Amino acid sequence: MTVANITQARDEMCAVIQTAWDATDAVTAGLPMLYPDKAQKTPSNGAYGRVTILHGGGGQATLSGETGARRFRHTGIVTVQVFTPIGDGLVLSDQIVQIVHDALAGTTTSPGRVHLRNVRVNEVGETGAWHQTNVLADFEYDEVR
Repeated sequence: MTVANITQARDEMCAVIQTAWDATDAVTAGLPMLYPDKAQKTPSNGAYGRVTILHGGGGQATLSGETGARRFRHTGIVTVQVFTPIGDGLVLSDQIVQIVHDALAGTTTSPGRVHLRNVRVNEVGETGAWHQTNVLADFEYDEVR
Protein backbone atom coordinates (compact mmCIF):
# COMPACT_ATOMS: atom_id res chain seq x y z
CA MET A 1 0.00 0.00 0.00
CA THR A 2 1.10 3.58 -0.53
CA VAL A 3 0.22 6.98 0.82
CA ALA A 4 -2.64 8.81 -0.85
CA ASN A 5 -1.10 12.25 -0.41
CA ILE A 6 1.23 14.43 1.63
CA THR A 7 -1.47 15.10 4.25
CA GLN A 8 -1.94 11.39 4.95
CA ALA A 9 1.82 10.89 5.31
CA ARG A 10 2.12 13.80 7.75
CA ASP A 11 -0.88 12.58 9.76
CA GLU A 12 0.53 9.05 10.01
CA MET A 13 3.93 10.27 11.22
CA CYS A 14 2.30 12.55 13.81
CA ALA A 15 0.10 9.64 14.97
CA VAL A 16 3.16 7.46 15.63
CA ILE A 17 4.70 10.21 17.74
CA GLN A 18 1.47 11.04 19.59
CA THR A 19 0.76 7.39 20.41
CA ALA A 20 4.17 7.00 22.06
CA TRP A 21 3.87 10.40 23.74
CA ASP A 22 0.45 9.55 25.24
CA ALA A 23 1.30 6.03 26.44
CA THR A 24 -0.11 5.68 29.96
CA ASP A 25 3.17 4.42 31.41
CA ALA A 26 5.28 7.01 29.56
CA VAL A 27 6.96 9.93 31.31
CA THR A 28 5.44 12.15 28.62
CA ALA A 29 1.75 11.33 29.27
CA GLY A 30 -0.04 14.66 29.71
CA LEU A 31 2.87 16.82 28.55
CA PRO A 32 2.13 19.22 25.65
CA MET A 33 3.18 18.27 22.10
CA LEU A 34 3.09 21.08 19.54
CA TYR A 35 2.33 20.25 15.90
CA PRO A 36 2.90 22.11 12.63
CA ASP A 37 0.30 24.67 11.62
CA LYS A 38 -1.82 24.16 14.71
CA ALA A 39 -2.63 27.18 16.88
CA GLN A 40 -0.84 26.35 20.12
CA LYS A 41 1.07 28.44 22.61
CA THR A 42 4.57 27.47 23.68
CA PRO A 43 4.37 26.45 27.36
CA SER A 44 5.97 28.89 29.80
CA ASN A 45 7.16 26.11 32.13
CA GLY A 46 7.53 22.34 32.26
CA ALA A 47 8.63 19.91 29.57
CA TYR A 48 7.11 19.79 26.10
CA GLY A 49 7.79 18.65 22.55
CA ARG A 50 7.43 20.11 19.07
CA VAL A 51 7.13 18.19 15.79
CA THR A 52 8.43 19.50 12.47
CA ILE A 53 8.06 17.55 9.22
CA LEU A 54 10.09 18.80 6.27
CA HIS A 55 9.86 17.26 2.82
CA GLY A 56 13.17 17.56 1.04
CA GLY A 57 13.24 15.49 -2.10
CA GLY A 58 11.61 13.00 -4.32
CA GLY A 59 10.52 12.37 -7.85
CA GLN A 60 9.19 9.70 -10.14
CA ALA A 61 10.35 6.29 -8.90
CA THR A 62 8.83 3.95 -11.52
CA LEU A 63 7.64 3.88 -15.09
CA SER A 64 3.93 3.38 -15.68
CA GLY A 65 2.53 -0.11 -15.95
CA GLU A 66 -0.57 -1.45 -17.69
CA THR A 67 -2.82 0.90 -15.72
CA GLY A 68 -0.70 3.96 -16.42
CA ALA A 69 -0.05 4.49 -12.71
CA ARG A 70 3.40 5.58 -11.59
CA ARG A 71 5.04 5.76 -8.18
CA PHE A 72 6.40 9.07 -6.97
CA ARG A 73 8.81 8.87 -4.04
CA HIS A 74 8.86 11.53 -1.32
CA THR A 75 11.65 11.92 1.25
CA GLY A 76 12.41 14.24 4.12
CA ILE A 77 13.13 14.59 7.81
CA VAL A 78 10.83 14.52 10.82
CA THR A 79 12.20 16.31 13.88
CA VAL A 80 10.87 16.13 17.42
CA GLN A 81 12.30 18.91 19.57
CA VAL A 82 12.28 17.98 23.25
CA PHE A 83 12.38 20.82 25.76
CA THR A 84 12.91 20.08 29.47
CA PRO A 85 13.49 22.44 32.39
CA ILE A 86 17.16 22.95 33.26
CA GLY A 87 18.37 21.61 36.57
CA ASP A 88 17.78 17.84 36.83
CA GLY A 89 20.98 16.62 35.20
CA LEU A 90 19.13 15.83 31.96
CA VAL A 91 17.31 12.89 33.56
CA LEU A 92 13.89 13.91 32.21
CA SER A 93 15.36 14.85 28.84
CA ASP A 94 17.00 11.44 28.46
CA GLN A 95 13.77 9.64 29.38
CA ILE A 96 11.67 11.61 26.90
CA VAL A 97 14.25 11.38 24.13
CA GLN A 98 14.37 7.59 24.55
CA ILE A 99 10.57 7.36 24.21
CA VAL A 100 10.60 9.40 20.99
CA HIS A 101 13.66 7.58 19.61
CA ASP A 102 12.10 4.16 20.21
CA ALA A 103 8.80 5.24 18.62
CA LEU A 104 10.52 6.32 15.39
CA ALA A 105 13.32 3.74 15.07
CA GLY A 106 12.62 1.29 12.25
CA THR A 107 8.93 2.16 12.09
CA THR A 108 6.67 1.78 9.07
CA THR A 109 3.28 3.45 9.47
CA SER A 110 -0.01 1.85 8.59
CA PRO A 111 -1.83 1.92 6.24
CA GLY A 112 0.28 4.33 4.19
CA ARG A 113 3.68 2.69 4.67
CA VAL A 114 5.75 5.73 5.54
CA HIS A 115 9.20 4.32 6.33
CA LEU A 116 11.13 5.99 9.17
CA ARG A 117 14.83 5.23 9.57
CA ASN A 118 18.24 6.65 10.52
CA VAL A 119 16.95 7.94 13.85
CA ARG A 120 19.48 10.10 15.64
CA VAL A 121 19.70 12.35 18.66
CA ASN A 122 21.11 15.88 18.48
CA GLU A 123 21.68 17.63 21.79
CA VAL A 124 21.28 21.37 21.22
CA GLY A 125 21.81 22.60 24.78
CA GLU A 126 20.29 25.49 26.68
CA THR A 127 17.49 27.43 25.04
CA GLY A 128 16.16 29.98 27.51
CA ALA A 129 14.88 28.14 30.59
CA TRP A 130 14.99 24.77 28.85
CA HIS A 131 17.47 22.20 27.66
CA GLN A 132 16.74 21.24 24.04
CA THR A 133 17.42 17.87 22.46
CA ASN A 134 16.24 17.01 18.95
CA VAL A 135 15.31 13.53 17.73
CA LEU A 136 15.51 13.32 13.92
CA ALA A 137 14.48 10.57 11.52
CA ASP A 138 14.58 10.29 7.74
CA PHE A 139 11.29 9.34 6.12
CA GLU A 140 10.30 7.99 2.72
CA TYR A 141 7.01 7.05 1.13
CA ASP A 142 5.53 6.49 -2.30
CA GLU A 143 2.47 8.08 -3.84
CA VAL A 144 0.73 6.40 -6.78
CA ARG A 145 -0.88 8.49 -9.48
